[in-house]
Amino acid sequence: MPFPFRILAGLLLSSTAIAAPKNTSHDWWSLKPLTRPAVPVVAGARTPVDAFVIVKLAEKNLTLAPEADRRTLIRRVTFDLTGLPPSPEEVDAFVADNDPQAYGKLVDRLLDSPRYGERWARHWLDVVRYGETHGYDKDQPRPNAWPYRDYVIRAFNEDKPYGQFVQEQVAGDVMFPGTADGIEALGFIAAGPWDFIGHVEVPETKTDGRIARNLDRDDMVSNTMNSFCSITVQCARCHDHKFDPVWQKDYYRLQAVFAALDRTDRPVDLDPALAKRRSELNATVQTLQKKTGKVRPEYGYHSAIEAKQDVVKWVQLDLGREFPISSITYTGCWDDFNAIGAGFGFPRRFRLEVSNDPDFAKGVTLIEDRTKEDVANPGVVPRQVDAKGIGARYVRMTATKLAPRQGDFNFALAEMAVMTANGNNVAASATVTSLDSIEAPVRWARKNLVDGYSYPSPPPELAAAQAELAKLPAPRMVYAGGIHTGGGSFRGTGPDGGKPRKIWVLSRGDVNKHEEEVGAGTVPMLPGETGTFNIPADAPEGARRAALAKWITDPQHPLTWRSIVNRVWHYHFGRGLSDTPNDFGRMGGLPSHPELLDWLAVEFRDGGQSFKTLHRLIVTSAVYRQASIASSPAAHAVDADNRLLWHMNRRKLEAEAVRDSILSVSGKLNLKMGGPSFKDFVVERPEHSPHYEYHLANPEDASTHRRSVYRFLVRSQPQPFMAVLDCADPSMSVDKRNETLNPLQALALMNNKLAVAMSKHFAERVEKAATDAPGRVRTAFRLAIQRDPTADESAALTAHMQKYGTAAACRVILNLNEFVFAD
Repeated sequence: MPFPFRILAGLLLSSTAIAAPKNTSHDWWSLKPLTRPAVPVVAGARTPVDAFVIVKLAEKNLTLAPEADRRTLIRRVTFDLTGLPPSPEEVDAFVADNDPQAYGKLVDRLLDSPRYGERWARHWLDVVRYGETHGYDKDQPRPNAWPYRDYVIRAFNEDKPYGQFVQEQVAGDVMFPGTADGIEALGFIAAGPWDFIGHVEVPETKTDGRIARNLDRDDMVSNTMNSFCSITVQCARCHDHKFDPVWQKDYYRLQAVFAALDRTDRPVDLDPALAKRRSELNATVQTLQKKTGKVRPEYGYHSAIEAKQDVVKWVQLDLGREFPISSITYTGCWDDFNAIGAGFGFPRRFRLEVSNDPDFAKGVTLIEDRTKEDVANPGVVPRQVDAKGIGARYVRMTATKLAPRQGDFNFALAEMAVMTANGNNVAASATVTSLDSIEAPVRWARKNLVDGYSYPSPPPELAAAQAELAKLPAPRMVYAGGIHTGGGSFRGTGPDGGKPRKIWVLSRGDVNKHEEEVGAGTVPMLPGETGTFNIPADAPEGARRAALAKWITDPQHPLTWRSIVNRVWHYHFGRGLSDTPNDFGRMGGLPSHPELLDWLAVEFRDGGQSFKTLHRLIVTSAVYRQASIASSPAAHAVDADNRLLWHMNRRKLEAEAVRDSILSVSGKLNLKMGGPSFKDFVVERPEHSPHYEYHLANPEDASTHRRSVYRFLVRSQPQPFMAVLDCADPSMSVDKRNETLNPLQALALMNNKLAVAMSKHFAERVEKAATDAPGRVRTAFRLAIQRDPTADESAALTAHMQKYGTAAACRVILNLNEFVFAD
C-alpha cells in the first residue's frame, strides 16, 4: 500500500476504534485474580520454569535445544546480569571447572557484584522515563536528578523487596519517614519531561498554564500506572477507555492523588540521625514561631536569580563622604519562601570591603574574608565586624557563592549599618547600588538595606534552635515530586500550604470544561472497591500517595505482580511472556505461557519479592541455558519467531553494554559508582535554550570513561553514537528497546571518536601483552570476545595489523558481530 494511503487507512482504523463501545468486563487474563498454578511434572526440568515451557513445547511436538557451551553461557549470563564482558581469565576458569555447582556459583557471584545494580537500574530507568534535562523547548538541565538514579542502583544491589521499592517511589516520604531512600526515591514522580515554559513563564491562572499542569499530572499518573501496573489509564483522559474497564472518572481520581505536587528540588539527609535532628529542630522552630505570633518579615536587598551558585554578586553603600568606620553590622533576611525562613539568601561565601574608589579598583581594604569555605547561615541575628577606624566612603559586600533558593541561587541581605566611633550609623542615609537587583517594593528594594528595619530578635529558645539548624551540614538536594513554593508564575501549591489543587473530570480533556469534581482514588480492581480512597479532607497530601502505594502493592492486585515478573523475563529473553510490557489490556499482547507467568508472579510475591531470587530461578533454568543456534526446520515451521522458547534468543547488546565493553577492553573503564553524571558534551547558550554539542567533547577526557548508566541524559539532543545503537529515548517510557541492524552502526563503531580513541588504548594494551602480530591478534580476540581466533581469522587480522597497525586491527575486532551480540 503506498505510504499516504497507509496513513489514511490508519486514521480510519483509529476512528473506528475510538467509536467502539467501552468494555467494562474484568474477564481478561491480566485482570483475573492471581492463583498459583500447579507445576507440571515432566522429565528434563531443572526448575519449575522448565516444566511449564516443556509442557507448552510438547503441545506442538517440540523440545528444548541442547545446552549452550560454557564459553557462551558465561558470556550470556555475565552480560545479562552485569552488562559487561567477562575477562578471558574468568572464561578460562569457568570452562575448566568440573564442579557441578560451577554455574550456580557463577550466577551468585554476578548477582553479588555492584555491577549488577548498575545493569538492572538502567532497565528500570528506561521504563520510568528518567532524564536529566526537562525536554520541550527550553531543555534546561536538572543538576539534582542523579540521586534518584543512584537510589535505583542501590535498591537493586541491596535486593530491596519489590513492594517497598514501589512504595518508596510513590510515597517514601510518608511511608518511610526519616530515611534518605524515602526522599530520593520520589525522583520517580519527577523522572519524566517537564514543560519549563508552561510552568515558569505562564501562570497557572492562564489556560496554557492550566494545560501544562494538567499534562504534568498526566505524566505522573501514566508513569505510575504504566510502570507498576502495565495499564494504559492515560487513554481515559478525554473519554472513557475504549477497550479496558477504566472510566474517565477513574483517571481524574488518579490525577487528584498528585494534585498538590510539582517537580522540585527536595532536601535529603543521608544520615538518619542527622535527618531526625533536623526534623526535630524544624518542628521546634515552627512551634515557637507560632507562639511568638506573626511578625512582619524583613525583606531587603535581593539580587537577580541565577542558575549557578558560583556567580559573583555585590551590593554597595555610598556614605556620601569618607568616614572613620568603627564597625560594620549586617543582618540576614527572613522570608518564608521554600520554608527557608531566617537567613534567606545569605551567601555561602563572601567578602566585606571598604574603599574610596566607587569601582573598588584601587585602595581597597578587606574587612572580612569568608571566601575560603562555606559559612553557617546566621539567620536574622546581626553580625558585627570590627573595621578598626579605617576611613572610607564606600562599603561593599561581594557574594562569591550564592545561597540556594529552590533549584536556583540568589544573594539577599536585610540590613547594613556602618558605625563611627561616636555611635552614629552613617549608613542611614547612604545610597545603595548593586550589580543587579530585584526591585519589588515594599518587599524587595535596594533602599530597604539601610531603612533601619530588621526582623525582631527571636526568643532565646527560637534563636538557639535556629542557630543549631544553621550549623547542620547542608542537605543533599534531589529533583523529585514535592510541594513547590517558588515565586513568579511557577508558585506551585506551597504558598497555599501544599493544599491540593481541585480536580474535575474534564469534558473531552478540555481544561476549561469542568464536569464533576473528584477526590483521590484509583481504578477499581480489587473485590468491593469503589475507586475512592477514604482519606479525610484535611489530611496531608502525602496520605493520597500512601493510599495509592498501598493499593498498588496489595497482594491481591491482579496487575502489579504479573507486570514486574514479565519485565524481568523480557530482559532475560529479549521478549516478555506478554510482548507488551506496558500494556496488559485488550490492545496488548496475550501471554505465550499464561500459567508460567502467574506461577512466577505468585512465587515472586509470596517468596520475599527478591529480584535476585527471581533472576537466579530464571538464569539457572534449562530454558535459559539452551543454545541460541538451533537448526530444526520442523520447529521453524511451527514457531518461527520462537515464542514457545524451543531455543535461546540471540541477543544484540544494548548501546550502554556496547559502549561499556569498548571502554572495558581498552582498559579505560572507570568503575567509580554514584554521584553527579558525567557529561560527554559541551553546552552552548546555557542561559536560554542550551545546545548540547557532543562533537565538541573530548573522548580522552577520563571523567567520561565511567559506565554509561552514569551518563548525563539529554532529552532534546540524543548522543549520536548511543542513538545509532538504539539507546532509549528518555522522553518516553521505553518498555522494550528497538533492535535494528543498519550500516550506520558499523560506521559508528569504526569511525566514532570514542571508538577511534579507545582502539588506540586497546592496541596499547595488546602490544604490552604480546610482541608479535599473531600474538597480538590472539590477545585482542581473547579480550574482546573471550576466545582464540581461528586460523583464517588470525591470518587475515595479522596481515591487516602488519599493513595498517595494531589500532586499525583492533577497530576491526570491535566491529565483529560477536562483539555486539551475546549468543
